[in-house]
Amino acid sequence: MPKDKVILAVDDEEFNLQLVKEFLGSKYNIVTASNGKEALEKIKQTIPDLILLDISMPIMDGLQFLKKIRNLLEQKHIPVIVLTGFPDRKNKITALSLGCWDFISKPIDFIELELRVDNALELKSYKDELERKVHQKTKQLQQAYKEIKETQLEIVRRLGKAAEFRDDETGEHIIRTSNYVQILAQGLGLSQPRCELLYYASPMHDIGKIGIPDSILLKPGRLTREEFEIVKLHTIIGAEILSGTELPLLEQAREMALSHHEWWNGKGYPYGLKGEQIPLSGRIMAVADVFDALTNDRIYKKAWPVEKALDYIKENAGIQFDPQVTKVFFELKDEILSIKRKYRDTSVRPKLINILDKIKTFRISQPKGKE
Repeated sequence: MPKDKVILAVDDEEFNLQLVKEFLGSKYNIVTASNGKEALEKIKQTIPDLILLDISMPIMDGLQFLKKIRNLLEQKHIPVIVLTGFPDRKNKITALSLGCWDFISKPIDFIELELRVDNALELKSYKDELERKVHQKTKQLQQAYKEIKETQLEIVRRLGKAAEFRDDETGEHIIRTSNYVQILAQGLGLSQPRCELLYYASPMHDIGKIGIPDSILLKPGRLTREEFEIVKLHTIIGAEILSGTELPLLEQAREMALSHHEWWNGKGYPYGLKGEQIPLSGRIMAVADVFDALTNDRIYKKAWPVEKALDYIKENAGIQFDPQVTKVFFELKDEILSIKRKYRDTSVRPKLINILDKIKTFRISQPKGKE
């Protein structure tokens, strides 16, 4: 064994401590203490690899000392060998319960002591190495989980972007509504993991608009009844796109896509669910989505003043919106409005149209070839 191993010998008899130094000092660094209190001070300076401990000592005996360092013994796998001239059964059981590994009766057979110390330190090294490997594996698993989670979130962002290209709602809409949803979920007292899940799933609530024809989706004027019925299908299309998976994130997004246009009084779509038949995620998304739609310009309308939009939300509590979600919305109104100010829209034109305009501008700017 290398001599960098430290043994703390605790005994009120100086003669015993000298013998320990003489027999084990050539292999190990020996630190001594005459009682439990002194031993605690020594541990503050250097954490030992093994402790040789007498039970019967003045000021602080061995059992009191073990009680003080019990957590340290468990955390660091420090073996304790009790050296005692009084092999009392009760003391043995107490010492074992406090983390003692082994017993040696006095007078000490130092050949036996050396072998037991060597074995205890070898076992400690094995435990330390095992814990190191477990810690390393745990870190690897955590990293793998993090990468999987980030991959899922990137899929969500990309799907959200896909919807942006065919809608008049901007990326700021997705950012705002995601934050609104998280604020409302926290205000409702949902767990942190659930709040996080709702935050990351919410950008896909309108993914079904991918399946709505451009002639309807990009129409600047008022929709006909037939056209509006087709728009309603985006909830079912979105749910179909996101269905058939066991990933909690996509399943949560499917639920929100399908239910965020249901009304508390049962007059929403697509299924006319009522009250708590509507998933909580859909009820939260409904308030966040409508408030954002009302307070921002769209290709077919101008933004409402914030106060008018707030009045609409309040007046429709118990009609369109869950009363409890609405209550939390107004309790956290300042946070909601702060998010609105932070992520203002810069454009109300669909990204696809912006890209087409850029292509036209580029073509016009290119020099014409010789005739």
